[in-house]
Amino acid sequence: MNNKVKLSQVSMIVTLGILLALVTAYVPILSVLSFLIPVPYAIIGTIGNNKYSILSLIVTFLILIFGVDITYAVSISIMSVLPGIVIGSVARQNIKKGQENKFEPIYAGTIIVIISTIIFYTIANMVFKTNLLDNFMNGMKEAVSVQLQILGDAGVDVSSGLKVEDVITFAQNLLPTMLFLQGIILAFVTYYIEAFILKRIRMVNLEMPKFRDFYLPGNPVMVSLMLYILVFLIDMLGLNFHGDLIIMNLQLVFNFMFMAQGIAVSVYYLRNWFKASQIKNILISGLILYIFGFMGISFLGMLDSVIDFRKVRSYKSA
Repeated sequence: MNNKVKLSQVSMIVTLGILLALVTAYVPILSVLSFLIPVPYAIIGTIGNNKYSILSLIVTFLILIFGVDITYAVSISIMSVLPGIVIGSVARQNIKKGQENKFEPIYAGTIIVIISTIIFYTIANMVFKTNLLDNFMNGMKEAVSVQLQILGDAGVDVSSGLKVEDVITFAQNLLPTMLFLQGIILAFVTYYIEAFILKRIRMVNLEMPKFRDFYLPGNPVMVSLMLYILVFLIDMLGLNFHGDLIIMNLQLVFNFMFMAQGIAVSVYYLRNWFKASQIKNILISGLILYIFGFMGISFLGMLDSVIDFRKVRSYKSA
């Protein structure tokens, strides 16, 4: 990695990030590009240093205040710039240490996206007096109502089986899971695009992690067990904190993560067996997965997080 990154190079990258933020603000049809905003700041975090990262955050915030408004500036700075910087900084530290953990920036990015979203929603509610959660739910309620009306006009009777309130309640109950999925998707996209760009311009050879090597950090089985016990103990104290709802979201999140790791294990072995022409192993494994379905894949991922079938965690403590 080139350690002599010039301020002019950082300025050009920051300008690109600011232009993306302004375009998504003033051209609604291009708002889909908002998921690209963290990428320039991830690049700065990787090729630069903490001073350049903080400077890019401050400059972006100030320009967006005058270019759009303070609410948008706070939103972009907290929910896009900050996650990008964290992802890039973790990647830079891994390069310096010579570590092979390609997924660590994605893990850190997922956590910071979740934290940043919570922080921004809190600031919006306390400082700007805007309840974004209510606005989101009201928008969803209107969208669901319109869809049900369209179905009714088409002759589909949904009045007895589906109610708008039920859909909204269901969405509210799944908000923590939705927040987690948003975090992991944004972290994946940011890191992969950053790695692709840096590799193409030959500044940093940042290896893109392969899905077949995916694994969960630490000991997720123990963490999930401790969380379940904690929720159970708090529920026993009689505190009204919606224990059932928390358990449901924890189960969905951990099932999703174990399923992803189970699929990665399956891809890893299927690839090796295809190369070795071990058709018997492929057929038997395919039959087992077909019988047990997604539950079997999740269980495989859970076992791999403990046993490490692929030996991909040999360089990292559990």
